[in-house]
Amino acid sequence: MNIFTEEQKFNQIWLKILLVFILVFTCIPLIIFINLEDAETNKEVFWILVFTNVLFVCLFLFLVAVLKLQTRIDNHGIHYGFYPIRKTLKTIPWREIKTSEVVTYSPLGDYGGWGYRISFRKGRALNVKGNKGIKIELQNNKKLLIGTQKPEAAKDAIIYYKK
Repeated sequence: MNIFTEEQKFNQIWLKILLVFILVFTCIPLIIFINLEDAETNKEVFWILVFTNVLFVCLFLFLVAVLKLQTRIDNHGIHYGFYPIRKTLKTIPWREIKTSEVVTYSPLGDYGGWGYRISFRKGRALNVKGNKGIKIELQNNKKLLIGTQKPEAAKDAIIYYKK
């Protein structure tokens, strides 16, 4: 059996459209401010606005561009992480896993969205897109869901390595 590996990025079209809207709406206050009569007298405020808007937008764009969910299933266990927040994958050894299965879930309904999410009822979730995930319950009853775009391959790897 081959090792299961997957790398997912935030590259949905709706996210790109959202980024364009964020860029436009962060520029609107600056344009309005420039056209105010007393803009000359408030240059410091103007530059603070410019700096904070540019910093926020650049940071958000950078995170969306480089953030990726990495998953690996092998004979050692299930490994996962959001790069660059976590540069090395976190490993859950098979002996610590009570149950693991591929499920269909609702990112908004079950976890409140995408990314790194926490639900008091359902545990933690790391997801980028879609509605398929690897649901893991640990021996200590903690729960984790890792989103996947390769549900069949993940299911096959879990069955193979969990033996």
